[in-house]
Amino acid sequence: MPNSSRHASGSSHDLSNRNLITRLQRWWVPALGEFIGTAMFLYLAVGGADAVSRGASEGTAVLGIAFAFGMGLMVTAWAFGRISGAQFNPAITLSCLITGKLSVGMAFLYLICQLLGGTLGVAMARGNTPSNVSVGGINQLDNGETLARGFFLEFWLTSILCFVYLMTTEERSKCIFMAALPIGFTLFSCHLFALRYDNAAINPARAFATSVVSKDFTPDHWIYWIGPLCGGILAAALYILFCYFDPDIVGVVDKDQYRAENAAASGETVKIDVDDANKNDMGSSTRSQIAPSRDETYRRA
Repeated sequence: MPNSSRHASGSSHDLSNRNLITRLQRWWVPALGEFIGTAMFLYLAVGGADAVSRGASEGTAVLGIAFAFGMGLMVTAWAFGRISGAQFNPAITLSCLITGKLSVGMAFLYLICQLLGGTLGVAMARGNTPSNVSVGGINQLDNGETLARGFFLEFWLTSILCFVYLMTTEERSKCIFMAALPIGFTLFSCHLFALRYDNAAINPARAFATSVVSKDFTPDHWIYWIGPLCGGILAAALYILFCYFDPDIVGVVDKDQYRAENAAASGETVKIDVDDANKNDMGSSTRSQIAPSRDETYRRA
């Protein structure tokens, strides 16, 4: 009897440990990854952007800063993609919340981690450089950019970044293993466009962090929040629209129909199983689940 009690107690202890680990994996581990990842991203990006632009001509500086941000996002996203999804951006988090990739609680936790992590990264970049070097310039309108144009610049560019993120990290995407590459190049392209006009935030966490560290919140700071967040909403709407029509299924059926019709004799009935087509062409049981089990019958003339 005592032996069975000890055994039952040990089993209960193991079960509670497993439950604790599961909760950590679902909530705190991804949140920690988002915090550290955002800090690393902005530490590399902001510090690198300041270093490559110092003493350079305007065109060279723009290219160097864009490269620093694109490369910084690319390498950190590749590292943290499997841990937290490597969002590092409240606008992307909002897009993932709307599309059902994140719960409300996790999205809020990610937002806090991104703001704190971004501030830490910019502060570390400032602390690791001489005091006479101004690292992490704040986001503000420049070169005659008006408030309305600055808002829509942040809006459109962030919507492009969020849409690329959603499509390349979609579980049915064949390029999900290298999603960090197009995401990084997208941020690179966005910076090439926006740097001369509003210092290219395209990320509320980045704008917030540089303003906090510099202790300078400009009157137009709000556009670096509202613009990107509205862009995230637009990107989520486009993603939902395209997923509604599910082009992956159509492409697979058409492809298998074409193959079968070419192999069939004239007048022969061709029968295609959509589930098999999904398994063969998409290589994933998850993808096959998105198509209902049905047969498609075609007749070659």
